Amino acid sequence: MDILWLLFSIFFVIGFFGFGSGFAMLPLIYQTIYDQGFLTSIEYTRMIALSQALPGPVIINAVSYNGFVVAGLPGTVVSVIAIMLPSLILVSIVMKFLDRFRNSDTIDAVFTGIRPVLVGLIGIAAVMVSEHTLYMGSLISEQWAKQGLAYINPIPCIICAAVVFLLLKLKVSPFLLIIFSAIIGAFLIR
Repeated sequence: MDILWLLFSIFFVIGFFGFGSGFAMLPLIYQTIYDQGFLTSIEYTRMIALSQALPGPVIINAVSYNGFVVAGLPGTVVSVIAIMLPSLILVSIVMKFLDRFRNSDTIDAVFTGIRPVLVGLIGIAAVMVSEHTLYMGSLISEQWAKQGLAYINPIPCIICAAVVFLLLKLKVSPFLLIIFSAIIGAFLIR
């Protein structure tokens, strides 16, 4: 029961203080679950990959994965409720006061100030994922300088470049790209 309460409190706080998209919350989740020893950095990378590949919101998929790894099905249920509950509470409160602040310059300024922070958090999540997929470890390390190009995982880099090309130049469906990337990765990457 203690582990379920810990999961609830962790994800409730992240849900309450995490602002923006699920991608913006991923660094908060990483730091918290890493400090608790719930997942390794490799498991975290797998969590992100599955969260993006599965249908549904990334944050719900990520929290579900983490809850399941830590405490099975009860952990999944508790973690998902905990991450969603703050939003439900805050939206209920905001809806009561929405008309009063609809044209507020202060509220507009707050949201304008938060946007660069969200971009930074999403960028951190991208770097953290790339460190265990595209590279053999941290982007800021001695190994990078010592090993040079040998520090790069060639197959994931080729898949990444192909996906970017197909998405931007040929406008291939992101859904198809995810499926094909998962299939190719399953067979070529161990």
